[in-house]
Amino acid sequence: MTTTAIGSTLPADIGRAMEGTLGDAIDDRVADALEDYIAEGRLDGRFRARHSPGGLAAMVAAGVAAVLLPWCLILAATLPSSYEVGHWKLTWIGLDCGTAIAAGLTAYLLHKRNRHAVLTAMAAGTLLIADAWFDVSTAAAGFDRTLSLTEALLVELPLAVCAFVVAARELKR
Repeated sequence: MTTTAIGSTLPADIGRAMEGTLGDAIDDRVADALEDYIAEGRLDGRFRARHSPGGLAAMVAAGVAAVLLPWCLILAATLPSSYEVGHWKLTWIGLDCGTAIAAGLTAYLLHKRNRHAVLTAMAAGTLLIADAWFDVSTAAAGFDRTLSLTEALLVELPLAVCAFVVAARELKR
């Protein structure tokens, strides 16, 4: 028995074949394939992913969805129906400040004709939808819920749609 460079134990006759003609034949085929790739311009000496970045991003997004969907079911089965929050004011102030900053930054970038306004408009729209969702879903029954629904339907959701329209128009520009 002989031991090859990769550390596996092979019978002596296979080991000799790998060291001799078979190994040379494999080396020759690899060299020929590399020459073909270089000649066709498919290999320019730079290392890059086998798939496009968009393909990788799509796979990551699909993986996130695949993990989050079952997680939502677990949460639905295990979360209590009510919960006392320690930082209620901080939560709402933070969400509203984030929305205001995204909207303000969008206005500034639109004024400067900066293409990054697409990103801030999308963030502002998303935050407005989240704000509407949490306003309505955390409001107490009665007047509070009616006020939250009215605000969501008449203010937050229309503003979110406007933000997404701005982003879509800026993408076309």
